Amino acid sequence: MGKICFLKPFPILTEFCKRFIILVFFISAVPFLSHAQAAPAWVTNAERVYPGSEWIAVTAQGNSRPQAEAGAMNALARVFRTNIESITQASQQFSQIINNTAGSKNVSFEENSNFFLEVNTSTNVSGLIGVQIDVYTARNNTVHVCARMNRIECASRYSSLINENSKIINRLLAAAGASGTFETYARLNFAHSLAQVTDNFQNILEVLDPSAVNRKPSYGSANAIKVKMLECASLITIGIALDTEVSADKTLLTRAAGSFFKDLGFKTDERGTGDYVLRANVRFEDLSQNVFSCRYIFDASIYSRLGTSIFSFTENDRKSHRNSASEARRLAVQSVENSFKEENFAKEFNSWLNTMLE
Repeated sequence: MGKICFLKPFPILTEFCKRFIILVFFISAVPFLSHAQAAPAWVTNAERVYPGSEWIAVTAQGNSRPQAEAGAMNALARVFRTNIESITQASQQFSQIINNTAGSKNVSFEENSNFFLEVNTSTNVSGLIGVQIDVYTARNNTVHVCARMNRIECASRYSSLINENSKIINRLLAAAGASGTFETYARLNFAHSLAQVTDNFQNILEVLDPSAVNRKPSYGSANAIKVKMLECASLITIGIALDTEVSADKTLLTRAAGSFFKDLGFKTDERGTGDYVLRANVRFEDLSQNVFSCRYIFDASIYSRLGTSIFSFTENDRKSHRNSASEARRLAVQSVENSFKEENFAKEFNSWLNTMLE
């Protein structure tokens, strides 16, 4: 009678099967495990991870990272009772102030000269310093963003900014005196601009550290400095002597120049007499081209009480119009008017004021 033989499984095959089964199980479980571990706790409860006593933390979500980050930054700005545009504008203004005084002996931002670099980094695009960002993308592709600021660390950095700015402002106020001169006005004007930015920093600091409400900057406020600046400007009369061919253009451009100086707080005299005198000459030339063009040449100087030229300006450009020579000339006249009010002349005069800080 034959014997029934039961073959034993090959040891190698058995081990292979075990490993294969384990591998299949692990692979099938990965999506569930990774999803469970990938979701950080702040997505559902930011306060537990970043308690309000230590952090200012906000969250937002969106269909993309830029959208979620923008939402988080706007939410963070609202914590400081402002909006993202105002914070960004203030930081850009401070960066411009630092750049405008580069090389000045009397105004130096040694401690905070790197501010404009910090606010341009990827985590500080809002103009707030010390912002940290966490990002999480869910399985459904929703992007979650947490924007946060450590209260102690960020308060220390803003305090540093405020203290240094306050020292500079106080030095400018002490050096300004009470005379009605461009030098005095320039110091007060710069102090006012810097105080506006510093007041904004103080508002941010008081949210980070509520006790800072009892530690106001020693200069007072930007509004108080503005009062002094306008008092100084009211002591200065600027005579305007403008020469151009057409009387209507002369009237228009004289008023544009006067409007610019009046907006700064100065008095003006259109008869051309004053503590300082602006002498300007504007010429217009019609050009024959494929289109109608008009070139303007704009030269101006400001003279001191002693008759010395202390500020000079020149601008040369052309304006064109396809159908009308008179319209091309009108555009040229308008360009000179805008130069007085807010464009090249206005910008160069304001830059010149900053040179008096040296």
